[in-house]
Amino acid sequence: MKLSKNVEVIPGSPNTLIYDDRVVIDQGGKNSDLNINAEVQLATHGHMDHIAGLFKNAKIKFLPKEDYWSLNIIGRRAITYGFSAKNSSIFTYDLIKEELKDEFHDSEVEKIKLPGHTPGHVAYKIGNVLYCGDAFFGQKVLESFVFPFYTDFWAAQDSLDKLKELTKSADFIIISHGPIYKKEKMIEILNFNINYNKKLVEEIKDMIRGNPMTAEEVVIRLMIKRGKNEINPTSVILNEITAKSILSEVAKNIKVENKGVTFEI
Repeated sequence: MKLSKNVEVIPGSPNTLIYDDRVVIDQGGKNSDLNINAEVQLATHGHMDHIAGLFKNAKIKFLPKEDYWSLNIIGRRAITYGFSAKNSSIFTYDLIKEELKDEFHDSEVEKIKLPGHTPGHVAYKIGNVLYCGDAFFGQKVLESFVFPFYTDFWAAQDSLDKLKELTKSADFIIISHGPIYKKEKMIEILNFNINYNKKLVEEIKDMIRGNPMTAEEVVIRLMIKRGKNEINPTSVILNEITAKSILSEVAKNIKVENKGVTFEI
């Protein structure tokens, strides 16, 4: 999909941006095997579905240094699931198992720090195009997972507020997971994310008001409430990461009970 003379986006999950036939951002997922002869390969962050391009031949490769945990499979699992092990059916997002051994260099593309999804998550600004990575998500993606995947939920909210200002100077706004729309629609989706997250916090606060619950209980109850009839262990483990970030901030009473660590207001 051509956005302008120099900018093309290849739909996928993530969407892959190509600038001037030489700079590629977030080549991964179903776009991993595309033969793109790029001089520069950039990743917004270190999750396994965003780093396939860093294994390609390119003069310059960039990965935010705060996300160097993604250099090996143990680090990638730890930041995704919260732990690692020799092998498990839980690790359904192990898209890349090889180790990254390249040196990463700075590039001429403007990098904007937007931590929250991961410690080092960045957006890239190329001319009038703002590539936001996983700073926010398409509406269907967000509603499907119930919890937005944020290592630090609160840092992610600050990044969303920062994005609102950044969008004013961009003509095209691209996210990794979601449709490609015109600027006005993308701003609507950004605002949807902000409001969705605020409502999620209030919903969780209501659940634990006078009712001590574990993060796991909160996740499962909310997923059932949203109509998720088939809940698997991986989705619960991933959603617990965001839930714990929220609960640790809003709970007034955190204690250990027989059922685990509980959070209560």
